[in-house]
Amino acid sequence: MKKLLFLGMMMLGLFAASQVSAQAKMAYVSVDEVVQLMPEYKKAMGEMAAYDSALQINYAETVKELNRQDSIFRADSAKWSPAIRGANREKMKKLLTDLQGFEQSYQQQMQQKQEELMTPVAQKANTLISDVAKTSGYTYVFRKEALLVYPDADDLLPAVKKKLGPTAVTTPPKPAGR
Repeated sequence: MKKLLFLGMMMLGLFAASQVSAQAKMAYVSVDEVVQLMPEYKKAMGEMAAYDSALQINYAETVKELNRQDSIFRADSAKWSPAIRGANREKMKKLLTDLQGFEQSYQQQMQQKQEELMTPVAQKANTLISDVAKTSGYTYVFRKEALLVYPDADDLLPAVKKKLGPTAVTTPPKPAGR
């Protein structure tokens, strides 16, 4: 009787353990690759390039204006009164200060713009990954970049590509040997 009770408890324990492991289905996905597949990413990158271009044009125009002012100052300053010479010198100092400040603010402005444009894309990617994981029955999904070893079978990227369908942005193949 004790053996039968022990055997029954053992079977119940094994059954419970198999149920727990069956419920904890795990997968991984490269969030960066998912984001790059999204059409919103391509649009955001286009807007980033346009914003960068506008900042660069502004910088170039300021340099051009400083060079123009400097040429005028060198050519005509001898004819000017000390007040006009001082005013033009101050104007050139302001332009030079603007140029020096540009280098410092450029990185900050680009980072803010990237955050503004990429936050909604990242949120949509996370929602998409969550939906695919839920549909596929996965309890846990890890970032592929954080894993050292992983089986090909548990990669969610193909399922995410399938869910995106024809709107997925195709990435060029990586060169051989990398």
